[in-house]
Amino acid sequence: MGPTGAGKSTFIDRAVERPDMGAGHDLTSCTREVRAVRYPHTDGVRNIVLVDTPGFDDTFMTDVQILKRIAHWLNSTYKKNVKLSGLLYLHRISDNRVGGTPLRNYNMFKELCGKDNFKNVILVTTMWDEVTEEVGSAREEELRADFWRAMIALGSTTHRFERTTESAWKIINSLSVQPLASRRPLQIQSEMVDENLPLHRTAAGRTFQGDV
Repeated sequence: MGPTGAGKSTFIDRAVERPDMGAGHDLTSCTREVRAVRYPHTDGVRNIVLVDTPGFDDTFMTDVQILKRIAHWLNSTYKKNVKLSGLLYLHRISDNRVGGTPLRNYNMFKELCGKDNFKNVILVTTMWDEVTEEVGSAREEELRADFWRAMIALGSTTHRFERTTESAWKIINSLSVQPLASRRPLQIQSEMVDENLPLHRTAAGRTFQGDV
């Protein structure tokens, strides 16, 4: 998950070793729907499913519309007893500030996950080819020390995505994959499926108060 143009589709395309089929080369979103891609794990034993989502701060859809689509997919899979092993939140290191809409969307993501699932989240920085190492490292440290501090304190980790297949798999393999019986639903799944709350009453929905 993450904002439009952060490299979500590129990450998946690199992981499954295909051209940038779903990736945009600018800040115009190319992913309209939730898109699941099954691919053999490098261990030769398992398959994994990578899920691409529409980006927030989109050109044509509001953030509320995007959240509704993501919530619908998450809730449909949860009803089938499918639970995620982990989540990646992608952030452009080329962005020189975090505030306004990006900050609101990050806060929404935290509420969608719930604190109990922070340990299953990887915060991924992208677009390292667009900044110098010095500038990127300074921004990376600021993210860790400030905006991402609460999630890191509860178990989230950070990684750099270098736009290569090797980099994508290094990030995927850093997830601690638990048996299905041990996996927890996301907070938004518990709220909407188990508690039967409408989207606007969920913690994630309330971050868009007045818009949902």
